[in-house]
Amino acid sequence: MVNILVPVDFSKTSVNALYYAIDLFGGEAIEITILHIYGVEATALTMKSFDDILVETADKQMNELIDEINIKYPEVKLKPRLSKNYAVDTISKMGDSGNYDLIVMGTKGVSGIKEVFMGSIAGGVVSKTMAPVIVVPLDYEFKVLDYLVLAIGDQPLSDNVNLNLLTSLQQQHKSSLEVLHISDNNGAQKEIVKDTLKELKPSYTIKSASGDLNQQLNVHIQNNDTDLLCLLKTKKDFLHRLFSNSVTLKQTFNSPIPLLIIQS
Repeated sequence: MVNILVPVDFSKTSVNALYYAIDLFGGEAIEITILHIYGVEATALTMKSFDDILVETADKQMNELIDEINIKYPEVKLKPRLSKNYAVDTISKMGDSGNYDLIVMGTKGVSGIKEVFMGSIAGGVVSKTMAPVIVVPLDYEFKVLDYLVLAIGDQPLSDNVNLNLLTSLQQQHKSSLEVLHISDNNGAQKEIVKDTLKELKPSYTIKSASGDLNQQLNVHIQNNDTDLLCLLKTKKDFLHRLFSNSVTLKQTFNSPIPLLIIQS
């Protein structure tokens, strides 16, 4: 059984990500924990907490959402959970608990993943958790994963990197897998790919890491009708620049497709 954590605020963005998570594993046994994190509101005069009202409202919205899903996907096991805490910390700790195979989150705005690099909740979770995270752009409609791209750099893949999720998705959807090696030194990309990945018979493309890396990724995934882009979040690799504090990179990498981000 695949265990998925999906944070929702009942917005169109988060509900769309929830449906994406269900469709992504269509036909497999899945259990989804739907997490809603509510805040605390108080008046300046009375300082009275409105927790009870917030919980009642959230509970009603959660039940309505679960009823809606149960009608469309009666086979999916759902676990509602309400939490009063800081969103990034709560989601990250739950992701690191070992109880979930991945986290699926939505991002706002037509630029999709731009929000991940602009200080959003999704960005905070990507930065803190060790769990795989799939980030789904607003209004993105699920498509079968016909074509997957794994972007790597020159650093050898860590022995600790877990590519099981990528492997599982590739096998389930019978996807074509491309390893996109963006190199600083025109190295031999095949030599840095794990043996387990070679068994999936991916194609290989090598490109220079000079210039605007984000633009290169954007053009590549659009030209190749990519359905999911996988990035390895590393400390030494060029891909670390995508998660750096560079305003230019934050503003230019606007992926129109879902991203799978794996900690490495």
